[in-house]
Amino acid sequence: MESLGFNATLLAQMFNFLVLLILLRAVAYKPFMNMLEKRRELIESSIAAAEEDKKQAEQMRAALQAELQRSREQAAELMARATKNAEEQAQQIIEAAKAEAARVKDSALAEIQREKEKAVAELRDQVATLSILVAGKIIDQKLTDDIHKDLVNKFVKEAGDLPC
Repeated sequence: MESLGFNATLLAQMFNFLVLLILLRAVAYKPFMNMLEKRRELIESSIAAAEEDKKQAEQMRAALQAELQRSREQAAELMARATKNAEEQAQQIIEAAKAEAARVKDSALAEIQREKEKAVAELRDQVATLSILVAGKIIDQKLTDDIHKDLVNKFVKEAGDLPC
């Protein structure tokens, strides 16, 4: 039976193998499995944290894009307001220049009218003086003050009726 017999060495090896398995399970398997479980939990929490960070990054990106869009709209609004103000200012400057030109024109026309009236008055005086001299030579008489005043007034009246 030795060939098919009971082999005590084989039985001892199996017993030793079972004892070794039990010891390994008690000593190494549970800590190893605990370590693997902790590692799995750490990986899961890292993945969850990464997903949360990704969500936060997406939210921040969306918020930044919204803020950028608001900033662009505000800049466009500021540009439109500045353009409008510039156009209004230009219109005010043009209106002020037109008003000043009209004032200068009116002032020049008034000055021309004053100079014209002054020239007409001087011309009347000179014509009156010349007329008296001519009339005095023609009549060859000495004019009295009354005759002189009558002739001047008559001449001024006739000269005033002339179109200038």
